[in-house]
Amino acid sequence: MAVVGEPESPAMMSLPDALEICTPFAGPTFRNEVPARAALKAGLNRPTTFAGRLACPILVQVGTNDRVAPAGAARRTARKAGPWAQLREYPVDHLGVYAWPWQQRVLADQANFLLSVLTCPRSPRHHRGRTAPGSAPEAGPTAPLHP
Repeated sequence: MAVVGEPESPAMMSLPDALEICTPFAGPTFRNEVPARAALKAGLNRPTTFAGRLACPILVQVGTNDRVAPAGAARRTARKAGPWAQLREYPVDHLGVYAWPWQQRVLADQANFLLSVLTCPRSPRHHRGRTAPGSAPEAGPTAPLHP
């Protein structure tokens, strides 16, 4: 929906059902638009470039059917982050994580991840405020899933 006299902005999400999926959580004034200049920054977003330099836990959540952000790139990022990464995969497309029941699963995985990394360890392996990779207790769904 362009205003007369203004150039039309490209769609932020090009998936056919993006508007129907985003409107319930973004609100009735949601416009599926983004300034063209945003594409310049998006092309420079390369998480795999710096993942190997991380010295903190990360959670990588992947939609295995994602047509917007390929699952392979997220998996490579998790592999490069090494033992700091926890990888979770869901059989959904890019916006499928906002629909029931996957939204509940994704949020639960995020909460479990935060609880596991923000809980103060009582182990002698804890040193100077950081826990070495692999020394945090691995329990249930928060255990690393990648090789």
